[in-house]
Amino acid sequence: MATHVDVVNAKNETVDRCELPETIFGAPVKPHLMHEVVRMQLANRRQGTADTKGRAEVRGGGKKPWKQKGTGRARSGSSRSPLWRHGGTVFGPHPRSYEYGVPKAVRRQALLAALTTKAQAGAVRIVESLNLDRPSTKSMLALLSGAGIQGKTLVVLSARDEVLEKSARNLPTVRVLTVRGLNVYDVLRADTLVLTPEGVQTVQEVLGS
Repeated sequence: MATHVDVVNAKNETVDRCELPETIFGAPVKPHLMHEVVRMQLANRRQGTADTKGRAEVRGGGKKPWKQKGTGRARSGSSRSPLWRHGGTVFGPHPRSYEYGVPKAVRRQALLAALTTKAQAGAVRIVESLNLDRPSTKSMLALLSGAGIQGKTLVVLSARDEVLEKSARNLPTVRVLTVRGLNVYDVLRADTLVLTPEGVQTVQEVLGS
């Protein structure tokens, strides 16, 4: 069954109705796929720069602390042994990549499931227009609040709009993406998805195939 959403203007007045494509916003919800893709996204964002020094890398320790026999103490060949204070680290982290991938079909199904979840929760808002004359954080905030949009917001555009991107970058709860930049993590993280009627059409063109 098709889902219809009100199209509102900047004053939160209903000016039209928009049908959300069933193939996009009515897909099977598969939590395990969304979980796997979000894990992949977060892993791929990790810097992997943590590093520790082993006994061969710690400065000093080249001289044998004391002779092998006759002291009554345990044998020791270096003051940088992991057993010693200031010694090297055993099995510590080293720079590495945490990146891995999942099949393209799985990523697509997970994204459709995330969009469907938002549609079922009534968290998809259609705004008549998202145009600003110049970059302005205040104007962006007024546009969203005037349309009755609050909380963590993901604004989805048909194409890049530098004015909107600059206007939103100082708003910690607002993120602007193009349709081709949609991803499971940002969709699930947002309280509200904001699109225009043209954006809905672009979503269908990009994800509907």
